Amino acid sequence: MAHFDHQLRPESSADLEFVRSHAAALGIEAVTGEGPVAEVAARQRRGIEETARMMRYQFLAFAAEKERCAAVVTGHTADDQAETVLLHLLRGSGIRGLRGMLPAGPLPGSPAGVLLRPLLALRRDDTRAICAELGLQPRTDPSNDDPAYARNRLRASLLPALRGINPAVEEALLGLAASAREAFDLLERRSFEAQPLERGPIGAIFRTHDLAALPGESLALAIEREAAFYHLEPALNRTRLENLRAALRRGTGRVCFGSVAVEASVGRVRIGPPLEPVEPIEPVLLDVPGSRRVGPWRVDVATAPLEPAATAPVAALASAALRGALRARSVQPGDRITWRACTRKLSDLLVNEKVPAWERPGALVIADSNGPAALFTAARVFLRDASGEPDLWVRLMPLPR
Repeated sequence: MAHFDHQLRPESSADLEFVRSHAAALGIEAVTGEGPVAEVAARQRRGIEETARMMRYQFLAFAAEKERCAAVVTGHTADDQAETVLLHLLRGSGIRGLRGMLPAGPLPGSPAGVLLRPLLALRRDDTRAICAELGLQPRTDPSNDDPAYARNRLRASLLPALRGINPAVEEALLGLAASAREAFDLLERRSFEAQPLERGPIGAIFRTHDLAALPGESLALAIEREAAFYHLEPALNRTRLENLRAALRRGTGRVCFGSVAVEASVGRVRIGPPLEPVEPIEPVLLDVPGSRRVGPWRVDVATAPLEPAATAPVAALASAALRGALRARSVQPGDRITWRACTRKLSDLLVNEKVPAWERPGALVIADSNGPAALFTAARVFLRDASGEPDLWVRLMPLPR
């Protein structure tokens, strides 16, 4: 048995003592905890109800792990379920929210924990009748009558008004929840149709059309999965999802969902943390041959072929076509390169050759006195048109962070 004192009422400590006494009478142990919910809510700028729920489940997850319990079991009833569905309906939470509380699901605050609600099929009056039959006196929380809380206002005013329209409004809400669970199962399966091509430090990379084909709720689930993988906190709402779907249709754009950035570019989508701005790299004179640190890379220059790797591309240059010293630097406005018999701006080349937007700020130029001789991106190298056999090799090696 477990109980968490939210410290929201002066007499709440009496509830804690009641639980302890009741557990002792049953011959079982009571695991109890307490926390200043109002203080935490003010500090974190959250609502009281949201904070109370968060702290309560954090405690229950801790208690379950401490006692090596297979699951946490709560006493939510069908009436609690109907109220939850109506609250979610009023808040516009979508099909996921309309499912209400699940009979079995993950335990908030515990990735491996299980939360069970075995009384969801019983009405509140049923549980009172069972207690009376067993000679048990339930303890009532007076805060359940406090109109400061949305659920209480709904219970005291809105539901009675709705019964005037439909006497079986609770049953209707429970039916809506069952239908929403069926629909959500289909949407959840759809969300797995989009799988990342790769996952790396900057996030998961998807095909744009795979994500664009998903319904909104399925898209939200895909984002949440990647957020969990990267230990990020997503903040999803319908407006942001619609903005993202518009960006996916255009094939370009960026939308942030809390600490999750979703960015579409050149047929790809990155889901991951927001990227830090890239500081421009001033020109660094290269040793020929030799190695130099240039920003986050080591640039190796050799007169014999260098071994490339997936994260260490190599440019093969003909020294006869170079003029003056070699320098490594960031792309500068107006930079041009003659590539495949056409002279192009580097900014246009990056777009036309479908280099994703998140890779462009980190592009590195190897330049001589005539301008860019090679352009490095994360995965490709673009070389200036030149005659002659290669006799100089330049390799970009990422340095450990």
